[in-house]
Amino acid sequence: MKTDDLITLLARQPDALPKAHPARDTALAGVAGLGTAFLLMALMLGLRPDLAEAVASPLFWQKIGALALLAVVAGVAAYRSGLPGRSLRSTERLRWAAPAWLAVATVVTVVSAPVGERLALFHSPTILICLTMVPLLSVLPAAAMVWALRRAAPTEPARAARAVGWTAGAIGAFAYAFHCQADQPGYVLVWYGLAVVATVALTQATAMRWLRW
Repeated sequence: MKTDDLITLLARQPDALPKAHPARDTALAGVAGLGTAFLLMALMLGLRPDLAEAVASPLFWQKIGALALLAVVAGVAAYRSGLPGRSLRSTERLRWAAPAWLAVATVVTVVSAPVGERLALFHSPTILICLTMVPLLSVLPAAAMVWALRRAAPTEPARAARAVGWTAGAIGAFAYAFHCQADQPGYVLVWYGLAVVATVALTQATAMRWLRW
């Protein structure tokens, strides 16, 4: 059969291959990843014991809001990375909105705090737990996002893997935030930030092979 004839035959059979739904698949992966991360957090760590009091604190909602913003923006970037020809520049720039928000809040809290108490704004006994658990809680969200992008058509595997890492890291951090009792923006910016960046590096190193055509 000639190539032209084969192309014509395939064009006449639109249902021969499964249709891809990148937006739906990415959304499902995000929801599934968030659900599994929360479940693991609850089983392994448990909710913070002062959650009822924490929800009345603006610092708690600032932490949750910044991590949710990062997860949403990173998820959009992951979705767009699976669409050939789509630019990621705007969403990759928006990714820095959440860190910028926390950075401004950190400056405000540090300036307004007494000199002797400023270092404590960046410290918590749970630093090592944060650096360990955020990447761990990000594993299943990363796997779900890789599944979604493998059903799409990422043309830049490295960029797609990086977007997956940011999304998974933000989801893992968001879930962990409901266990962690440290709400100061400086702590979230530094230690959650390092945990997410570590997740991005690990994900890019491992997921890129699965995102190549």
